[in-house]
Amino acid sequence: MQNPKAEMPRHRYSIPMYIGVGGIATASHYATTIAAVELAGVQPLAASAGGFAVGAVVKYWLSYFVTFRSAQSHSAALPRFAATLAILFALNAAFFAMFNQWLGLHYLVAQVLTTVALIPPGYIVNRLWVFGRAE
Repeated sequence: MQNPKAEMPRHRYSIPMYIGVGGIATASHYATTIAAVELAGVQPLAASAGGFAVGAVVKYWLSYFVTFRSAQSHSAALPRFAATLAILFALNAAFFAMFNQWLGLHYLVAQVLTTVALIPPGYIVNRLWVFGRAE
C-alpha cells in the first residue's frame, strides 16, 4: 500500500511517465489488435476493442504504482478507473470508427490518431480523479 501522506509526483515526472506507461499499454493494445486482425481474422473495430481492454489492465497497474504513485485504495481507484475506462472505451470506438470506417483510413493509422486524441483527457481525469490523493 502506498503512503497516504506521500505527494503525487509533479507534472514534469507524471506526464512523461503517463506517456511511457501509455506506450507500454498501447503496445499491448496494438499487439492484441494486430494479432486479432492478422492472425485470427477479427474485424478491425472488434479487434481494437479487445486490444483496448488488454491495454487497460496494463495501464491501471502501471499508472497506480509508477505514474501517479497513488495513495488511493484499490477499492476507490479501481471503480473510478473503470468508469473513466468506459468513457475512453466509447471514445476509442467512436474515434476509430470515424477515422477507419467513415474516412477510410487504414486501421493502424486510425488507431494511432485515436490514441493521440485520447491522451490529454485521459491524463487529466486519471491525475485529478482516479489516482488523486486519498480523501
